[in-house]
Amino acid sequence: MMKSCEISGKELLDADVITPVDLYEWLKANSGNEAAIIGVRLPCYCFLQSLLNSIRSGSNGLLLPDGVEINHLNKPKDKLLDWFFNPIMVLKEQIKVIKLGDSEVRLLEKLVLFGNNTERIDAWDNRSSIPQDSLRAAQIEGISRRFEFPLFYV
Repeated sequence: MMKSCEISGKELLDADVITPVDLYEWLKANSGNEAAIIGVRLPCYCFLQSLLNSIRSGSNGLLLPDGVEINHLNKPKDKLLDWFFNPIMVLKEQIKVIKLGDSEVRLLEKLVLFGNNTERIDAWDNRSSIPQDSLRAAQIEGISRRFEFPLFYV
């Protein structure tokens, strides 16, 4: 089963992974593209943590932070919700199937939080490493792209 070092937004800020400049840019931004790390990527990072917790716990659905599990049997019956819930379950299954190791989970966290910003990826030493197997590295990168906006391509 996967393990991940969960890091909250405040801990990311305290560790200078997210900077006060990121917060300032987010506050003054007119669009999501101007402050993508705080406005888009940090929520995606938090969502990734929820997916990882759901996988680790053996949940058949999405385990929320308060311990409530939403699955196909108890989710609200709404067509609009299905457009989001079903791709989320597909993404969860894709992450589960490739059985990420700890270092690979940390790499996925970096990629989700910083996208293609190699300077920021390199600056955060979270003990991740790029897999030697290029197929494995491509799988992790592909999953990280699924978190980009628009969210959850299927």
